[in-house]
Amino acid sequence: MAKYEKNRRFYWLQLKEDFFEEDAIDWLEEQPNGKEYSLFYLKLCLKSLRTNGILIRKVGQMLIPYDHNKLAELTKTNPDTVLVAMKLLTKIGLVEILENGEIYMKQVEEMIGSQSIGAFKKQQQRMAQKQRQQEHKLLGGQREDICPPDIEIEKKIDINIEQEHINHLIQFCNENGFGVENNRLKKQLLLWLDIFPFKESDKIILKALNIACERDIRKLKYVEGILRNWEKESLLTLKEIEINENKSFKSKEHEEIVADDGYNYGY
Repeated sequence: MAKYEKNRRFYWLQLKEDFFEEDAIDWLEEQPNGKEYSLFYLKLCLKSLRTNGILIRKVGQMLIPYDHNKLAELTKTNPDTVLVAMKLLTKIGLVEILENGEIYMKQVEEMIGSQSIGAFKKQQQRMAQKQRQQEHKLLGGQREDICPPDIEIEKKIDINIEQEHINHLIQFCNENGFGVENNRLKKQLLLWLDIFPFKESDKIILKALNIACERDIRKLKYVEGILRNWEKESLLTLKEIEINENKSFKSKEHEEIVADDGYNYGY
């Protein structure tokens, strides 16, 4: 999937300057071994960045909740510390255990910073270009053209298409009860439109939205979890996603047949 490398993303955790002064974190650190609990919490936040604050193990097609030993292994923390920390974090509302066993880090959704490698490179190119223009002016030269007219027209067309995609997806979310404020929705959708190939990105996001509707889980974080799974598995086109779905369906069908009578029918 090297040709999609520019669409891969890197993530970081954004902390406010008063993060350690917030009531919940301040109280957590007041407890015996509180510093270890806050460090454990930050490690969990970092581990859940790509899944929008959700932590659960995926083994084949199965989703398996983390126990305290696996969390200890994941964060390189003493298991006894994990046991106490999870109780405290749940008690003060920083962590929620969902019905299917998923660990939901409530603050993470507002703390995620991310950017595609392609966007980062473009940003660096723009900065370098701006610096060259400034140097050119200081030397008394004339202003150089930023880009030829045909490239400028192409950029405007892309922007218009992207806006159409955004409007269509926002309309779908509003009509299907996702209950997300439009400005925040637009911000998140723009991030995902940048990950997948331009011609298919809106269709892929729409597919994830439809899956959420079919499962009656109309939550943006759930949709982003689906998209992150596809990205993690390098499923970056509709065709790749559908092929993977067919494989999963056949595998599940095969497991059900074997479970019924114990025979392998060669599917």
